[in-house]
Amino acid sequence: MAEDLARKEYTRLKALMGRQEAGLPAPLKMSATLDEFEGLDMPQAPNARRAYRDSLKPIRSYFVGFLGDPRVDQVRGPDVVRFLDWRSTHRIGSSCKPVSARTVQKDRAVLHRVFARAERRGYRDGNPVKLAEAPKSDGRQPVILTEGQFESLLGQCKHYPMLNLYVLALNETGARCESEMLWLRWEDIDLEEGFVQIVSGRDGHRTKGGRSRWTPMTTRLRQAMRQHFAAYRFAVYGAQPTPWLFHHLVSQRKHKAGERVKSFYDAFKGAAKRASLPPTFVQHDLRHRRVTTWLAEEKNPVHVRDAVGHADLRTTMGYTHLVKENLRALVEEPRKATKAG
Repeated sequence: MAEDLARKEYTRLKALMGRQEAGLPAPLKMSATLDEFEGLDMPQAPNARRAYRDSLKPIRSYFVGFLGDPRVDQVRGPDVVRFLDWRSTHRIGSSCKPVSARTVQKDRAVLHRVFARAERRGYRDGNPVKLAEAPKSDGRQPVILTEGQFESLLGQCKHYPMLNLYVLALNETGARCESEMLWLRWEDIDLEEGFVQIVSGRDGHRTKGGRSRWTPMTTRLRQAMRQHFAAYRFAVYGAQPTPWLFHHLVSQRKHKAGERVKSFYDAFKGAAKRASLPPTFVQHDLRHRRVTTWLAEEKNPVHVRDAVGHADLRTTMGYTHLVKENLRALVEEPRKATKAG
């Protein structure tokens, strides 16, 4: 046993000496690695940052607390496998609900990025997460509203002008909710040509894809935008106009009139409940609805990809499983050929 321990220590010191001779930095503890990742390599989109922080909590709890904060180069594939097993039965917080396989998948993806960064920085060789398979799970099934359901939702928003335009714009453009739609400025709306510009990189805000793009407006949305401009474009709050398309109309405890609306979560959820929509329906489903509708109308998938900001055409084509109209041809009677003349 002593010889085995000595052999392992000799191997470790030899590897450490090799790293020093190669000019590589000394490996960090897992706690320092996670701190560095959280400070320098987090996504810019607000929702994505929140999701990453949610995953970092159990990662930190296991590797720093349970494993005793080993060096990042000491973590091996079996350690990651044991973490995934542990995570599936341990929920951070007071809730006793089981942890879904989808949540474990997300945590694994974040951990993969943590070790990938450590590898790029020279703190370790290889990524141990590659050896740990993600648990299998059924993906969330988006709720695609019928025309009647959507009109019912919109009807529940008619007394709230900002929310009403927000819901309509999400449905008609397929833009992402809080990370794109709520960052629109007046100059991003081209009423003459009928386009909405989604800008990335302005004032430190970055969209999920990191690229700016133009998205066309429907006739209905264009008309709603004109009405919105007429009512609020030159409204003055505190002796100055607001640059934000979606802004607070009155001052309250947590915000001032004219400030950018940061979230419509509660208002949207309340409207969806009053409209008696399925409880699993969320704002992002309106983006799914837009893409699905365009594909069902046989629009060019490349144009759909560009309009909604997908990085890969395969992501856009992945929505085809939600389109049922193109399956109707399987049961329709074939047309009989007619003789000319």
